[in-house]
Amino acid sequence: MPQTYCLKADIEALWTAAAVLASVDDDSSGTLSAMEEGYITRAIERAAERMNAYLEERYILSELATNTWCRDANAAIAAYLLSIRRGVAAPAPFQSQYDGLMSDLFEIACGRLKVPEAKESVETIPTVSNFAVDFSGEGERIRKVE
Repeated sequence: MPQTYCLKADIEALWTAAAVLASVDDDSSGTLSAMEEGYITRAIERAAERMNAYLEERYILSELATNTWCRDANAAIAAYLLSIRRGVAAPAPFQSQYDGLMSDLFEIACGRLKVPEAKESVETIPTVSNFAVDFSGEGERIRKVE
């Protein structure tokens, strides 16, 4: 299971609970079956997988678990995925927000943006090694001098 950042309630904060229900209520019962609840869970996971593909380039994902930007982005992408689930176009605000978030995630992976209030992984910081060359011996190899 991928590192996720939001819950169903976070999606319902963006979209009404009735709209979330309508997006997955395939049997029109007005209640969620276990399978229909699974559609929401899977949308959250798919959204997080998209995010993680970009974020893992510069961040330790477990350290982002409580980040509010990640929570909101995960919920917005999941809401977008639920809105297009039946093959219809997403509402304009969802499409716009999705496009903006995917652009931001690309910029984060490229190092041009940062996740707000998140510490970058030390492994992504460039390092330099200094070498000293000793020309006193002939045919000697270059070696690192401590």
